[in-house]
Amino acid sequence: MANKRYLLILSLFFMLTACSDQESNSLVAQSNTPYFPKETWRTSIPQQQGLQGAKIQNFIQELKKGKIQSPITSFLIVKNGYLVVDETFGSYNGVEPHTLQSVTKSIASSLVGVAIQKGYINSLDEKVLDFFPEYKSFKHLNADKKAMTLHHALTMRTGQAWTGERHLGPLNRYSGDKMKYVLDYEMQTEPGKKWYYNSGIAILLGGLIQNATKRNTKDFAKKNLFDPIGITSAKWSWGHKGIPHTGGGLYLNPKDMARIGYLYLRDGKWENQQILPEWWVKKATTRHVPHAESISGVKSIGYGYMWWLLPMDKNDQRKDRADIFMAYGHWGQFIFIIPDYDMIVIFTNDDSASYNDEIKPISLLYQHVLSAVIE
Repeated sequence: MANKRYLLILSLFFMLTACSDQESNSLVAQSNTPYFPKETWRTSIPQQQGLQGAKIQNFIQELKKGKIQSPITSFLIVKNGYLVVDETFGSYNGVEPHTLQSVTKSIASSLVGVAIQKGYINSLDEKVLDFFPEYKSFKHLNADKKAMTLHHALTMRTGQAWTGERHLGPLNRYSGDKMKYVLDYEMQTEPGKKWYYNSGIAILLGGLIQNATKRNTKDFAKKNLFDPIGITSAKWSWGHKGIPHTGGGLYLNPKDMARIGYLYLRDGKWENQQILPEWWVKKATTRHVPHAESISGVKSIGYGYMWWLLPMDKNDQRKDRADIFMAYGHWGQFIFIIPDYDMIVIFTNDDSASYNDEIKPISLLYQHVLSAVIE
């Protein structure tokens, strides 16, 4: 009897041990599974995710005092998939959709990538004019205008005589067909030869995506980009004929801005769904324009598919490095993506920001955030 009891106890012991091992293995498997946020981000503290906690906290205190960036409305860091900083300032609550201004352009270009993934667009070599069959003729039509491709549009090298943002005002005031206005624009040179920042071509993407997908661009963005990655705060200002303003009319809250960054950190994949082609993420963040600007002390900023591209060292003038991907909007709205550190940094500012205030988050990133990374 005693032997039977002993064997029974021993059997139960091995069963419990096996169950415990299975649970342990299951936890290990879960920890090795790529993380994607559901309704909310998982949270941690900076020092547990490879940041100098004291340095980050001191920076936040300085921001709260208004000494180094007075019009700031939010500052957020996601590192290793953890929300480690989530600060708001002034009257902004971090929940309401915040103006993105030209950060919208980086997201609009991403919608082109989504349309390629879905099969609505075959190639970046497709001609821009071919997406607008509703127009029977174009002004200033020549071989250069006919040669404009989607690749040229995304890299803002269309060859049009849009030689700076002074051209945006007349477009904004134009009461007629804004898509036709941009398509009719005079050519200066052959496509691919010169880079000029061109909000007109970004606004044109709204109509191009709508024609390519046969769906309203707002609805296409919601179903195929925002909903799959959990963005719920999106609001658009309207541009023309119900087409959302893809040059600067999108509003998201900071946590949803971070989801865009996280999609790029994860090579266009979200859980088991490929939202953007993996090759697209690589091409979109390649310096197609090796040197576009020098801003806020960064010597060499390149340009991809409506993403700005920065080096890790702000003094690095090499034209082949793209260590930081930046979406940048008027008044100082920023998504910074730093793949080497598995990190996303968000800054937003209100509409009282001067130009110096607007560009300040770039230097703040280098001085206070990147310098706090423990390597």
